[in-house]
Amino acid sequence: MSQDSQTISAVPTDDPESGSTWVVTFSAIIILSALVIATCVFYFKFEDKEIDVKVIAPPNIWKTQLMNEQLAQLDVYQKYSVTAPDGSAEPRIRIPVTKAMEFVIADAKNPPKIVVVTPVLAPASTGTDKK
Repeated sequence: MSQDSQTISAVPTDDPESGSTWVVTFSAIIILSALVIATCVFYFKFEDKEIDVKVIAPPNIWKTQLMNEQLAQLDVYQKYSVTAPDGSAEPRIRIPVTKAMEFVIADAKNPPKIVVVTPVLAPASTGTDKK
């Protein structure tokens, strides 16, 4: 019986070494955890930048100035000219929007009068025309 125990221990076993198994396992866990954390960090940084750009960021200054200038033009009288296709300048007048709306309402309240034209019949010839 003692011989059997000696011969069994002398035969190499196929069991993996526990030290290398633990090292590979822990390194895989660390790498996977780092990858998941890095992915989360990149995602939330990108999300914050998108929110800043699309929601929180104030409009550009030049856009605001342009809009204010255009809105100011709606409230004042102004003369300007438009170049026609033939090259001549046609003068135009810009009126405030409120005044234009008053004109539209006044035109709607007082529609133009419709004039009915009846054709006039020519006098019938009597056949006594001289040639």
